[in-house]
Amino acid sequence: MIPVRVSVTMGGKVIALEKVRDVRVAGPLWEAGQNVARQLSSLKCPEHGKGPTDVRLHFDASGNGDLKYESCCEALGKLIARSL
Repeated sequence: MIPVRVSVTMGGKVIALEKVRDVRVAGPLWEAGQNVARQLSSLKCPEHGKGPTDVRLHFDASGNGDLKYESCCEALGKLIARSL
């Protein structure tokens, strides 16, 4: 699986998921990161054969998620958008 960095805004600060001590918060966010990693791991660019890199998943204080990643080209970005 590809690595996904998960962060969350708590108390007005952005915190890496590894530093969140409340398992009621960290558990579901960790699971969301694992689900994204599983989905993205199987995707490869049809033109270059590469997958997404530098995958980041951030949750704001309201629980809204924002996924960011690097891709080799627009074709991979479109493939990811269709898959999620």
